[in-house]
Amino acid sequence: MDSKTYRKLRKLVTKPRLYFEDARLKRQHPDLEKYNARLKDAKTHFKRAEIEATEECLATIPDTLPSKSVFSATLALFRKRYADAERYALNVMQGAGPNTSTFREAFYLHQESLRFQGRFESALIMLKAIPFSDNSARYFRAWRLASLGAKCPEAYESVMIRFSPGDPGWLRSRSHYILLLRDLQLGERAIAEAKLLMHQVELMPAGQPKTPPTRSDAQKSRWQEKAGLALAQLKEDLAQFDIDFFLVSGTLLGCVREGTILGHDTDIDVGLMPEVTMKSLRQAIKHSSRFKLQEIVSENTLYVMHPNGVKIDLFRHYEENGKLYHGGIKCRWWNTPFELQTTQFLGSEYWVPQNHDLYLTENYGDWRTPVIEFETFLDTPNIEVTDDVNMSLFYTSQCISSHRTGHERRATRYRQLLNY
Repeated sequence: MDSKTYRKLRKLVTKPRLYFEDARLKRQHPDLEKYNARLKDAKTHFKRAEIEATEECLATIPDTLPSKSVFSATLALFRKRYADAERYALNVMQGAGPNTSTFREAFYLHQESLRFQGRFESALIMLKAIPFSDNSARYFRAWRLASLGAKCPEAYESVMIRFSPGDPGWLRSRSHYILLLRDLQLGERAIAEAKLLMHQVELMPAGQPKTPPTRSDAQKSRWQEKAGLALAQLKEDLAQFDIDFFLVSGTLLGCVREGTILGHDTDIDVGLMPEVTMKSLRQAIKHSSRFKLQEIVSENTLYVMHPNGVKIDLFRHYEENGKLYHGGIKCRWWNTPFELQTTQFLGSEYWVPQNHDLYLTENYGDWRTPVIEFETFLDTPNIEVTDDVNMSLFYTSQCISSHRTGHERRATRYRQLLNY
């Protein structure tokens, strides 16, 4: 038996629904393999943020191919063409079976497009009529964000009460509910729910510690390549609006200490000086086809994502009491005011604080010595809590996570900071 026949039989046995879905598509599109190859090329161009080349590849694929429409919806979200994304996703759902992965992907893209248009009530209507069962993180996230936009916690509660302790999705449903209460400015309720959830989880057996995943040299190399591309293209897009950024936090630490981005990092941190307004920054991202806004609201921080999956946090710095501050929704970090200079990083030139030794010392203390279990929200010397509710909720979530993964020492550190 050749390998191609074996793969077909294996799919028939293990994923019969997908097998017959593929068979139906092949009957409709005799050149399906050719179209799939072109779609693969389009996705390769997209990950490089080569938007024109991506669209050229897509133009050679029939609109009736569901996988093209799903990808077109993704592309439209990056291009801020939210009505187009909605249309593409809806077309897929009208033709695909509700239990297929294609339908599910289109459904959540449709949800995202509705939210970006501010149509939260419509998003809730679609969620209430969802034709498949799900307990994934994106399911509860969709409910949370739609309920938040509609200012209707009751909509989310109608879903949450379906889950009992021990059910798949129970912890996720409760965690997203706490975030919803927080974002609706219902701080006392959020704290009460978090406290109850923590006690419920701690009654369960502690998990077993696992060795944290490490990246191989090849994986580190791919991550650095992707990060370098995303950072360079952000520099290009912001330069069109005369906006410069500089490396901060862990990204600056990797630049200075390692000469590259830290291998264990999962995102990139950059800063902007006080003269850059959030309005001008948002306007620049709005006109970029290479970055999508993440749905996180923060007064002086913008969160974006590149097509290759790299996430970048843009921290606008502001002056107060002779210091420069930057932060997110629960805390901020201060630094002595600094000038900027350029340096080489990931194959390009970027601004960094001129006295980077002072900057990193204020942020990390002994920054020259790598620390394996460094806790950003505990171990940074220059941290200041700006929102007690948000920070307490974060500490609680860390206690829960630490208990479930068997890291009781870490849980104790967070528990000591809580008032309950």
